[in-house]
Amino acid sequence: MNRCTHSHLHQALVCAVLWTCSFSACAEDAKPATEQLETVTVQLQKDPAIMPYAEMNEVLTKLQRVGEGLVRLDFKVMSKDTKKPVLTAKLALATDERYLPIPLAADGTFSLPLLPEDQAKNAELATNQTKGSLHIMGTLELTVTADQLDMKTVRRMMRVGHSLRTEMLPFYLRWMMPQVEGVRICSPAAAWQLEWPEGQQTMALPLAADPQEKDPHQEKSQTPLRPFCTVLSGQERWPDSARLISPAGSKLSVKMSR
Repeated sequence: MNRCTHSHLHQALVCAVLWTCSFSACAEDAKPATEQLETVTVQLQKDPAIMPYAEMNEVLTKLQRVGEGLVRLDFKVMSKDTKKPVLTAKLALATDERYLPIPLAADGTFSLPLLPEDQAKNAELATNQTKGSLHIMGTLELTVTADQLDMKTVRRMMRVGHSLRTEMLPFYLRWMMPQVEGVRICSPAAAWQLEWPEGQQTMALPLAADPQEKDPHQEKSQTPLRPFCTVLSGQERWPDSARLISPAGSKLSVKMSR
C-alpha cells in the first residue's frame, strides 16, 4: 500500500467532500406496499478543493485499462486535523438519477464505484461532516498476493508502473508522481526465498531483509506484525519463473521513489 505520505496517485486523488443538499434513499429489495420506506437525509457541504467525480472516475477507468489487473485504488476518509479515520463520517455518491451510499469500513477505508462516463459527469461525493474537515486519501494496492508472486509478475508491475505515470498524467505533471521502484514484501520473519526449476533440479535463492524498508500497512501505534521487509526491483537476473516462497502473513506493497 502506498499512502499519501509515501506513494499513490496523490496529486490526482486527495479530496475533501462538499455539497449542501438532502436525498431520499429507497431499499433495493422489494417491500410490502403498506410499509413506509425509510427516508435518509444527509446534510452535505460543498468544498472548492474537491476533484469533480468525473475526473476521479476517469482516473479509475484509466487505472483499470492500464493496470493490467495488477493494481487497484483503495480510499480512506481522514480528518484533516488528526489524520485519523472519522468514525462518524458518512459518504455518498449523488447523481441525477440516484443517491448511492458508500459503505465505510471500521478503519475508514472504502471503494469508489466505476460509473459510465455520462453518469459520472453529474456525480458528486458528499459527506455529513463539516466543510473542510476531511480529506480522502487514495492508495495504490497490488491485487497479487505473496503466494502468487514470481519474477515475471514483478517485471510486469514495473512496466505497469511506467505506463501509469506516462498515460495517466500529462508530461508536465509526471515529475510530481513518484516512480515505481519495485515490489515490497513484508513478513513476520525474514525467511524468504525464490525457487525455480532448472533441469531436473529446483533452485532456491534466499533473500535478505532490508532494514531501511518499513511495512506501509502497519500503523505507527500498532505492534509490528510484519517487521521484516525486502524488495524485488525486477532488474534481478533470476528467471521469470522464480517464485516467491514467504512466511504466512506476508504482505505485498508497491515501493515508490521518495
